[in-house]
Amino acid sequence: MAARVGLVMMFTVNAIFCGWQGKEALAAFGAAAVPQVTLMVVGVGLLIGTIIMTAQADGAERFLECGRALRGGLTIAAITGTVYLLILLPSEAWLRTLGQPEATIADGSTALRIFGYSLPGILMFSACSFFLEGINRPWPGMIIALAGNILNLALNWIFVLGNLGAPEMGAAGSALATTITRWTMLAAIGGYILVMPDRRKYAAIPWFTIDLAVLRRMLVLGLPLAFAIGTETGCFNFMVIMSGWLGTEELATMYAAINYTSFVYMLTLGLSTAASVRVGNAIGRRSANDIQRAGWTATGLEFIVMAGLATATVFLAPQIASLYSKDIAVLTLLVPALYLTALLFIVDGLQGVLMGALRGTADTMIPTIVYVVSFAFVGIPMGYILGYQFGMGVPALIWSLIAALTLATAGLSWRFHRLSRQSEGLWR
Repeated sequence: MAARVGLVMMFTVNAIFCGWQGKEALAAFGAAAVPQVTLMVVGVGLLIGTIIMTAQADGAERFLECGRALRGGLTIAAITGTVYLLILLPSEAWLRTLGQPEATIADGSTALRIFGYSLPGILMFSACSFFLEGINRPWPGMIIALAGNILNLALNWIFVLGNLGAPEMGAAGSALATTITRWTMLAAIGGYILVMPDRRKYAAIPWFTIDLAVLRRMLVLGLPLAFAIGTETGCFNFMVIMSGWLGTEELATMYAAINYTSFVYMLTLGLSTAASVRVGNAIGRRSANDIQRAGWTATGLEFIVMAGLATATVFLAPQIASLYSKDIAVLTLLVPALYLTALLFIVDGLQGVLMGALRGTADTMIPTIVYVVSFAFVGIPMGYILGYQFGMGVPALIWSLIAALTLATAGLSWRFHRLSRQSEGLWR
């Protein structure tokens, strides 16, 4: 959980620094963050096979296969990140195509292009982190992610606010800070794997390899999940894009609300990853009882954590909003939006952990269908009709997300219940 919080905390820090410069800088950062976050999350989805294959091999004590999964993940990460970089180079054209406010185009397009250079680094870092988590070693990724936040904060102070002789770069400076930080994190985690005492046991060499059998297996696992996660993230980010159609204040407000939601959701990703690892270990041991216990325990813990955070958000909404902006127009919209995110946390967290449990079983197709129906056929159309066409604004966009997440939670609950009761088909 701490490792996942560390990754998204960078964007929270970035948003806060940009918000201090004004609503235009915050809106520009939001416009730049949406496309690259969507690509990054899809890329991380492609790498899910790394943790599934590592956890199942570790549970079955086939340790050398863990190293093969690491190298396969790094190969996919390097190729995917490079393709993403090429896609994002015409950044101004992307923001204009997405219909973002003219005031955000100049600073936002520069930030988006800089973010593109960070994507190979963060995806390769994720592959290494997934490998370590798959062998039940989450501490290095957590420590590196949290240390990276200290570096990111310092670089934001330099590049965004123009300290130590640097110019005030706004959203572009924030993107530069995160890009430097992501590559530094990759160097740190790769170095750890190279020197860990039992690296030979796992054949853990953080390098690339063309093992067609491993790559094929990872893509079979990762592509449906990448599509599913991309659908969910695309729904969230399309709400931010639509808020930009409504105006600069709405874009700044919606991005801040979704950024805060993403920060909280990183706690979910921590429990979700734990559920994936424990379910995968149980499958490796052929223990049906442990599959059910791991999945439903993680789900119960998630509800407790999210309910507590939702309660805290309701009481602290004005203070949280003031961290993101001092602009009265933004604060007027953001405080009630944060009240709604309290309900959003709960259903978002539950569906996220259930998806993690299903990842551990290597079940991909049915969860993907659940996500497509929930987000593409319910969430996005509802947000477009109510939030944009009917002019109900940011509250309607958030209610649309709540409706989509509730449907996804119901569908994934049914699927995990069914699989965990018929676990014989999961043995490999």
